[in-house]
Amino acid sequence: MYVALVILVVVLVVGYFVVRGKSKHEAGGAAVVGHLPGPGTYEFDIVGESHYQQVLEAICGGRTEDSASHKTEAVLYFEDSNPHDNMAVRVDIGGETVGYLSRSDARSYRKQLKHLGHERLVCKCDAMVVGGWRRSRTDQGSFGVKLDLPVA
Repeated sequence: MYVALVILVVVLVVGYFVVRGKSKHEAGGAAVVGHLPGPGTYEFDIVGESHYQQVLEAICGGRTEDSASHKTEAVLYFEDSNPHDNMAVRVDIGGETVGYLSRSDARSYRKQLKHLGHERLVCKCDAMVVGGWRRSRTDQGSFGVKLDLPVA
């Protein structure tokens, strides 16, 4: 229920931008909505970052003794050809995949966009890459990604 409320808020914001005509088109004809505004709390988690640790490390400029808090922008893409889930929503930063919305978040997100009549929108939002410290050979943390999307 909580996830559905989050996704609903995001989709309503997307709908607002579409109605206001703030979208543009990228290659492939998919509309790209301007920045989705978030509350600045970066509380929306994604999944699968463990498979993209080298990419995340490069985005942050390497590991340091302290945890990363690298602010950036993420783009959410539908990945209908994903062999594990044809309803997947991929998260890219700087043109590189860094993870996915969870299965339930992806389905809710797609459902809400379809309900608004904009089932092929590509949305952008602020993101933060966190973690990734290296204090010693045995004390290392993985990188993660948090999206700045409205959380109801």
